[in-house]
Amino acid sequence: MQKSIFFRRVLSLLLVALLLWAVLTALLYSFISRPLFTRIKVGELQPKAETIAAMAAQALMRPDPYFNELITSAQSFFESWIFVVDGLSGEFRNTVLPAEYADAEPKIREQINSRMEMILSGDYTSVWFTGRLPLKTTDEMLYIGVPVTLRFGLQSTIIGAVFFVQPLKELNAGLNSLNIALLVSSLLVFLLMILPAYYATARLIRPLRQTRDVALAMSSGDFSARADSSQKGEIGELAATMNNLAQELSHTISDLILERNRLQQILASMSDGLIAIDCTGTFTQANPAALGLLGLADDPEQDPLASNTELSDCLTKAIKERRPADRLFQMDGRSIRVQAAPLIANEDQLAGAVALLHDVTESERLEQTRRDYVANVSHELRSPLTAMRALIEPLSDGMVTAEEDRRRYYDILLREIIRLSRLIDDMLELSRLQAGILPIQQESFSLSSMLDDLALRYGAQAEERRLTLALPANRTACPVVRGDPDRIEQVLIILLDNAIKFTPAGGRISLELDWQQDQVMVRVRDDGIGISPADIPHVFDRFYKADKAHQQPGTGLGLSIAREILQLMNQTITVHSKPGEGTVFTFTLARETAA
Repeated sequence: MQKSIFFRRVLSLLLVALLLWAVLTALLYSFISRPLFTRIKVGELQPKAETIAAMAAQALMRPDPYFNELITSAQSFFESWIFVVDGLSGEFRNTVLPAEYADAEPKIREQINSRMEMILSGDYTSVWFTGRLPLKTTDEMLYIGVPVTLRFGLQSTIIGAVFFVQPLKELNAGLNSLNIALLVSSLLVFLLMILPAYYATARLIRPLRQTRDVALAMSSGDFSARADSSQKGEIGELAATMNNLAQELSHTISDLILERNRLQQILASMSDGLIAIDCTGTFTQANPAALGLLGLADDPEQDPLASNTELSDCLTKAIKERRPADRLFQMDGRSIRVQAAPLIANEDQLAGAVALLHDVTESERLEQTRRDYVANVSHELRSPLTAMRALIEPLSDGMVTAEEDRRRYYDILLREIIRLSRLIDDMLELSRLQAGILPIQQESFSLSSMLDDLALRYGAQAEERRLTLALPANRTACPVVRGDPDRIEQVLIILLDNAIKFTPAGGRISLELDWQQDQVMVRVRDDGIGISPADIPHVFDRFYKADKAHQQPGTGLGLSIAREILQLMNQTITVHSKPGEGTVFTFTLARETAA
């Protein structure tokens, strides 16, 4: 409470008001009481002066020795000096003044003479005034003068005046005593009111301090504090208003925090990046997806606009032109599309801009794949069709007359038709696999029996190519696997066809088995021409052929079909190869679990 400026000011104001009241009361009393008490004294002495004036009318006409004695004795009775002045001669008849005032008689007579003309004029029934003596400057005299009137029937004539002169020493002493008493009592009241004023001010300030504490708590984020609203009047209304404001602000802040958290969760869960700047171009916000796209996930405090001029230019353009802008740029091998739009606040004021970042690498890749697919399909279809047209046209025109030549043409046409049919079948099967409409019937089967059957079917073909086809020695101990037997056999056929196709005469093709606790690994190994490192990432792509000259037969879809089949069974296939040393394809199969 000691440090409260408002408290000190209010308390000082009350104390100053009390002090001014005490001083002004004493001053006003001193100025007002003196004329008041003087008039009272005049009202007391004036009837006595009129009585003496009535008696002095005869004494002024004819000398009366008893009148002077009467005046002398009346002085002690009336506590005043009595002066009778003859209006015609100006003679004074009075008692002897006390010794202490003997030197003042000329001044007294001078004061009386200065008022005689007023009394003798007949315009005044009485005159009173005060004056100080020259030798006794502290003494002040009261003069009360009444005319002495001589009556003749109905007529009257002023023939002199009677003046009562009384020192105001006693009156002044009484007034000074009263003034001192009033001043002392005022000071005592001031001293007595200091503590009540202090406590009254403290009680007045206390609810204001509580209201201030509530405001300070609100500014620091604490909306639970409440002021004392039990006070009556404006202070209680102020406290109630502050409490209501705190409650409303608490609800509003809670709603804003909830909306902010929702917005942050939405932004954090977005797969697209979001970056915002203010109207000066300063970075303000970015969600985790944007930082990840820009390679700043490990340093979220870094300004993403500082290292990416294309993104900054796109946002700046949206702000300057006040319309959306987009741009596609490359970053770390990825294609990122930026769509920026200005942020317009109330009254069409520009608040900044926001940019949406979308990684279109996959869509661009898919689009390129689609274009490549169309081009490859067109090329693969064009080759047999062109060959077929080149053979059919001579036959149709009758240009081939020899039966042996026609039979040779027919054999070529048949092979091209078979090739075209196989291409279409592979394309349809791959499309069904990728669409997930090709049924996969998983069951338990013996991998050893399947390998023996394949060895019988491909043994003769391998011998024709002078190749050695070796089966795994541990195939009889291989555990039972689970999958679609027909589709697994199709995968093995694709891998064996490729091995036979790319292994030169005298080479070796081996089927190998290895298993672990939950899966079996099947390998198809050859010592053929191998695959270059540049081609390995693309061997499972559709229509991709390491043989760029297309000298080897095939559609380029086999490995793609094999991978799709294994993926539908939640299995994997990998390749390892070195040019001139051969190739190893490895795929996994799930082991049958014990019931």
